[in-house]
Amino acid sequence: MEQDNGKGIVSTKELLAFSLAYMGLQVGGLSANYLSYFWTDIALIPLAAVSTIMLVSRLLDGVTDIIIGFMVDKTKSKHGKARPWLLWMTPPAVVSMVLLFWMPDIGVTGKVVYAFVVYNAVAFFFSTAVTIPLQTLTSRITSRGDQRLRLNMVGQTFGSLTAVLGNFFVVGAIAALGGDNGGYFRFFGIMAILAGALMYVGFFGTREKVQEHKPKQAAAEKKLTVGQGFKVLLTNKYWVWVTLLQVSSWMFPAFMAINIYYMIWILHNPAFMGPFMSIIFAAMFGAMLILTPLSRKIGKASIAFLGMFLQVAGGLVPLIAPTSMPILILSAILRGAGPAAMLGTRLAYTSDVVEYGEWKTGMRTEGLIFSATSMGQKIGLGLGGAIVTTALAVGGYVGGAETQTEGALSAIMFTFTWLSAAASGLAVICLFFLSRLTKEMPQILADLEARNGTEE
Repeated sequence: MEQDNGKGIVSTKELLAFSLAYMGLQVGGLSANYLSYFWTDIALIPLAAVSTIMLVSRLLDGVTDIIIGFMVDKTKSKHGKARPWLLWMTPPAVVSMVLLFWMPDIGVTGKVVYAFVVYNAVAFFFSTAVTIPLQTLTSRITSRGDQRLRLNMVGQTFGSLTAVLGNFFVVGAIAALGGDNGGYFRFFGIMAILAGALMYVGFFGTREKVQEHKPKQAAAEKKLTVGQGFKVLLTNKYWVWVTLLQVSSWMFPAFMAINIYYMIWILHNPAFMGPFMSIIFAAMFGAMLILTPLSRKIGKASIAFLGMFLQVAGGLVPLIAPTSMPILILSAILRGAGPAAMLGTRLAYTSDVVEYGEWKTGMRTEGLIFSATSMGQKIGLGLGGAIVTTALAVGGYVGGAETQTEGALSAIMFTFTWLSAAASGLAVICLFFLSRLTKEMPQILADLEARNGTEE
């Protein structure tokens, strides 16, 4: 087992630095809910191409997750294992994000190729080579479970607050900066640069205090090959469930790509997109403030189950009155409060899986485990995005058209309600099995302490 040099308490300064870096993830991720619409209705890329780009890219991204995770585990530097990746990968991440909303006039085929290349660059540098090391930091800064949960919950709270403010102004800011291609490029370019600056705050403001104490373990990690790493991973039964949890829970935010279409074609009020998204993230922020201390009392499993119930309700409520503002506001509140329960608990579960893997195999591979579960996140986002665009295509949606068919409108309505609720079913099953791990953790940690001859 790896051990803190001190008591494992995360200082306020370090907590703030880590949380600001997590805020950077949200700043950079503001584009996620607008990219599909930008491609289909501004750049006029065919829906089938958009669906293919999103699905294939996310599957490729899942593979690179494993590679980066393995490289993080192999990294030896004065900055630690995870932190140096923030230093190295932030510049190319910023450049690729700036280029994502710059669409040259090079014909349909050229646009598809350009979108595929740049989207994959963003996926690799920002969503993988920066995000995975930042997530891995939770198990490198401290070995205490309560402090890891604190890092994740507070970090996600910062991210949620950013999303509240950011989404409220996105539509208006794009219009103020010129609208169309130019407005998208200027706004999200500024967000990319800001995200990069926040990543560097995280790099300079944190330290990896969890140290390796067992010489044999260090030697084992040094000799660990890719094949051996996968073998170790597959012997960890809880990795499967935490990865499936990532797949199911990350399909929900991917389905949010339908929101802009709903506001335009069902509600006939595209200006409500900003307030709707802000209400979602405001509810998420408020729920985080309540759930963070509550999770210490009733446990992360109970909090996560509660979140899934709220998430389902938020998806189905609009069926009562699809164009009612009060109903949509209630839906937004539930859609924000539900996922809030999962934000911190997902990574906390993953940290537990790291400890279980070391207890089971004698090898500690947090980078590989975090990257492998991140693969589930990418698959969930890819499937969710592909499902949205496929549903629109099946319904007969035409990008840039003045009117849409009844089939297209039904597809938008179905995706906004039923599909948004359906993703929670698999998550509940995963949580059932992961709750067993939570019960085993005290004994696992005690065994690891005894095995390595160290004390917390």
